[in-house]
Amino acid sequence: MVGLVLSAHTFGMFALAPLSGRLTDRFGSPAVILAGLTTLGSGALLAAGAPADGGWILTFALFLLGFGWNLSFVSGSAMLTHGASLAERTRLQGATDATIWTSAAFASLGSGLIVAAASYTVLGLLGALLVSVPVLMMLAYRRRLASVDAAVREAA
Repeated sequence: MVGLVLSAHTFGMFALAPLSGRLTDRFGSPAVILAGLTTLGSGALLAAGAPADGGWILTFALFLLGFGWNLSFVSGSAMLTHGASLAERTRLQGATDATIWTSAAFASLGSGLIVAAASYTVLGLLGALLVSVPVLMMLAYRRRLASVDAAVREAA
């Protein structure tokens, strides 16, 4: 079952990237990022409520976490690199990826400590709470995001 859960999570993170790209092209980065954050939050809440043996609920929850990350990452990358030259894009995306993966490594260590000190349920609830931060930021800056998205779509 552990292998199935990890496979579902990895599938959500990477296999659906072409779909995430198409959705970003069709609906724009802000909308897809918001969909990704919603998917992440739903996955975190579902994981928090999963039974102790995990089962299919945890498998689906971790798929949602992976796919939510994928939606946000692909659409965020498109928005981040828009308008940059090839050399700038490469440098910018590389620096961003290094920051993301370094943060992920520390988050992995921290999540183990949270589970050990509290529980997996607390970790899931904390994850859902943390997703609300970028959602609130997006709502606060929605006009600016809409103008950036319009420029990206116009250039495409």
